[in-house]
This record gives sequence, structure tokens and C-alpha cells, in this order.
Amino acid sequence: MPKTFAEALSAAVAKQGKPEGEIKSLNLDCSCRCSRVEGLEAFTQLEKLSLGSLGLKSLEGLPAQLQRLAVNDNSITGASLTALTGLQQLRHLDLAGTRIANVSQLSVLTALKHLHSLDLEGAPLADEPTYRAKVFEMLAVLPHFTAVDELNKNDEEVVDAEDTEGEEEEEEDDEEYEEEEDDEDDDGEEGEEAGEGGAGGAGGGAAGDDGEDDDDEGDDDDDGGEEEEFEEGEEEEEAVKSPTTAALLQEGDLSDDEEEYQEEEEPEDEDLDEDDDDEAPKKRKRADDSDEDYEEEEGDDDE
Repeated sequence: MPKTFAEALSAAVAKQGKPEGEIKSLNLDCSCRCSRVEGLEAFTQLEKLSLGSLGLKSLEGLPAQLQRLAVNDNSITGASLTALTGLQQLRHLDLAGTRIANVSQLSVLTALKHLHSLDLEGAPLADEPTYRAKVFEMLAVLPHFTAVDELNKNDEEVVDAEDTEGEEEEEEDDEEYEEEEDDEDDDGEEGEEAGEGGAGGAGGGAAGDDGEDDDDEGDDDDDGGEEEEFEEGEEEEEAVKSPTTAALLQEGDLSDDEEEYQEEEEPEDEDLDEDDDDEAPKKRKRADDSDEDYEEEEGDDDE
């Protein structure tokens, strides 16, 4: 931690990396312990200055063009406020946590024609329940004064336009940062896709080799198919040679031949039956004739 205000100021300037005459905002809160400020004459463009918790007792030596000043949590008394009368561009003043004890000590602020808002929270005068109303009454001569501790006369919250602008600037910076990150991510993804494309090309070459291997395998499969067909032919020949297998294979054919043979035999059997029926009466007639002849012969013998 810097020991003097000059050291703290030098460190803050080095952090921004800009010449003193181009710096518009400085935050030196808690950067050192000192009773007064010095060395700010070169900061000709400085508009916002925060000097919280430094132990300040004097407000001498501040740049005249300041628009926002925070000297909160310092040992500032009513008498110290006289040094602020030269800050004719001042719009916001933060005296929270200082040693301002009563409203009358704020009378010197009526010289600041552009003052818009004042913070007094934590100061001894803020212990009085009606202090805000009294402050508005004291500074009623200021045409732009609208807020004490961020509340207006009706105890409604007041949004500081400059605070809003600061937030918008921060949001814009965040958006720009996010856009830059997105662009970097997109570039990274494109690089990865390009890498994958190269790998894909190599993979394509490998796939081509695999295709040739597949063609070779296809030829092997064709040869294998011919060998299988040849083996199947041999198996069929062996099956024909084997009596048992041949019988099984020809069983269906034999069954068909037997049916045809039976169909052919049936008409012949019918013809035979008809012939037998025709011959039966003839046989019976012959038998009858034979019996008659036999009886005639026996008669002749008896005679």
C-alpha cells in the first residue's frame, strides 16, 4: 500500500496507462492515509474523483473542473467545505460518513449553481429525523438540486442520470467484451472445423483404402461363393450316391408314381370283375349241363 498521496496517485495513473492530462476519472479510495491532497494540477480533464476513506481533513487543491466528487468517510467538517466554492461545475457531492454536524454548515454549498445531489448518510446531521427537509430548504436556491441521499422531496428514489450513463457505458463495455469473446469463440470453432475437415480428408483417404480392401474382400467373397456352390454340387452327388439319401430324395417321386399306378390298376380290376361276372353264368350253365348229362348216363345204366 502506498504511504503518501503522491505514491497512490502515481500508481493510479500507471494503472490507466494514460497521460495525466487525458485522464477523466480517478478512484483513490482507501489507497493511502493522508490529511490533504496534492499534485492534481496536471489533471486538466479530470471530471470524476473519489477520495473515500483517506483520512482527509482539508479539501484544498482540487481541480476546478470536477463534476463529481466523493470525499465520504473522511474527517471533513463544516469549515472544510469552504474550499469547494471554486468547483462551479460540481453536480454531485458525497459527504456521507463525514463530520458535518448540522444543516447550517452546508450554507456554503449555495454557491454551487450546478449541484444536483448531495449524500449525507452516516454524517452526524443525518441523525435528525427531519434533516432532509431542512437540507432541501437550505439549498432551495439551487435550480437543479433534486436529491438528498438519492431521495427527492417526496421521499421518492431519484436515479442519477450520470450514474445511469455510467451503468450504460459499463454495459456497453461488457457487451463489447462479450462480442469479442464470441468472435474469438467463433474463430476457435472455425479453426476446429478446419482441423476436423483436414482430419476428414485424411479419413477419406483411409476410407478409400478401406474401399479397396472391401473390393478385395468382395473378390474373395466371389471366390468363396464359387467354392460354396462347388461344395454344394459335391454334396448333392454324394446324396445321390448314398442309397438312404437317394431313397429319401426319391420318396416324393415314388409316391406320385404309386398313385398313378393305382389309378391305372383300378380300371383293369373293374374290367376283370366284369369278365368274371360274365363268365359266372357260363360256368353255372356248364355245370348244369354236366349234371344233366350225368343224370342221363346214370339212368341209362340203371336201365
